[in-house]
Amino acid sequence: MHDISHEIKIGAPPEQVYAALTTIDGIKSWQTPHTSGTGEVGSKWQFKFSGRPEFDWEIVASEADRIEWRCTAGPGDSVGTTATFDISPIDDGRTHLVLTHSGWPGTHGNYRKCNTIWGVLLHHLAQAVQSGKPAPAFN
Repeated sequence: MHDISHEIKIGAPPEQVYAALTTIDGIKSWQTPHTSGTGEVGSKWQFKFSGRPEFDWEIVASEADRIEWRCTAGPGDSVGTTATFDISPIDDGRTHLVLTHSGWPGTHGNYRKCNTIWGVLLHHLAQAVQSGKPAPAFN
């Protein structure tokens, strides 16, 4: 199995980054405004996009320092993969966020697309959290 891994330092405290990953308003601010879900463990985020495949992510874990989602609907070999967000404070007041998207059977097709998309999404997450204004990557 193969993993996608990205990290970013965000100019905001961990609590704000956590909220961007666990609340409907937070998710909509950086992902897509066409999102539904509650953010509760055992529930699902559903992401809809114009002209793109939809995704469903089951929320497996939600702790202050670690969030885990499992893809339950999406294109190709993305179903069954797991996205884990590790959140840790940095001494200067910023937050270190590490995303690991694991369980890929190979490094072709959707793996490559998701690798690129996660990089874009994390920058939109940082922009939304740091500015306090929505900056969704997709409409």
